[in-house]
Amino acid sequence: MSILISHNGLELIFSGAMLFLIGMLQGVAIPKFKNSRMALSAHLTAAQSGMALMIFGVIWSVIGLVGLTAELTKIALILSLYLIWFGITVSAITGASKALPIAGEGYAGSDVSEALVSVLTAIGGLLLIVSCIAILMGLAHSL
Repeated sequence: MSILISHNGLELIFSGAMLFLIGMLQGVAIPKFKNSRMALSAHLTAAQSGMALMIFGVIWSVIGLVGLTAELTKIALILSLYLIWFGITVSAITGASKALPIAGEGYAGSDVSEALVSVLTAIGGLLLIVSCIAILMGLAHSL
């Protein structure tokens, strides 16, 4: 079976490569963050999420989503992973820990930073779940 990489697939690959690069650059700066444990989490999230986006880009043409569903799923997938990474990064910068208590243990942020991290990670997580369900439904339909 040969795989054709679609335009949406290329956008996913590009977005993934960009997030991967951001993660690599962030890795260099881990000691500079208020919470270096959380910065490590953000670094790993960016690297792994970037690779996942690139993989989804490569297989996008076999997922079987078309039209508006494909476009919305692609946008939700990219947005979700960037929001999660950004939320973890904000936590590493500010010390916010309520939404991410394991890596945030011993740290606390302002009410605003705690709320921002909670909103970013919650929206990102919800969008990721929705986009993964859509991808699984597309794959199941393609079987």
